[in-house]
Amino acid sequence: MPVKRRSSSKVATTVNKTSSAEVKVTKYSKPLEIKKVTETPTKTRRFATSRPDEPKISLEEYVSDFKIRMQINNYEVMEFLDDCKRWYNSASPYVVKAFNYSKEKIQELQATTTQEEKTEDKPAE
Repeated sequence: MPVKRRSSSKVATTVNKTSSAEVKVTKYSKPLEIKKVTETPTKTRRFATSRPDEPKISLEEYVSDFKIRMQINNYEVMEFLDDCKRWYNSASPYVVKAFNYSKEKIQELQATTTQEEKTEDKPAE
């Protein structure tokens, strides 16, 4: 059952006794200043970085950069697959052991329940 928490905020109640007359002070005693916009706002991009107007590299440099990036990507993917294989090989004996243990316990439980049902079915003499 959840426990009720007490609020940590406290309300300060003080009375100003120096003046006898009540003075109402509004929060906004000064009128807001309205500024007219003369310029239309420019459309901002969604991301901070924007695309340059002209590409600064040639097509050959672009292709070689892409090939290098793909080599890096392939290396990282192969390392990830090796890590997955190592994890599977280290975890599989424990998973098999847990599965076999659960299977044995379920079979024992089924055997005891069928024996109890057989003893209940026999008429008492």
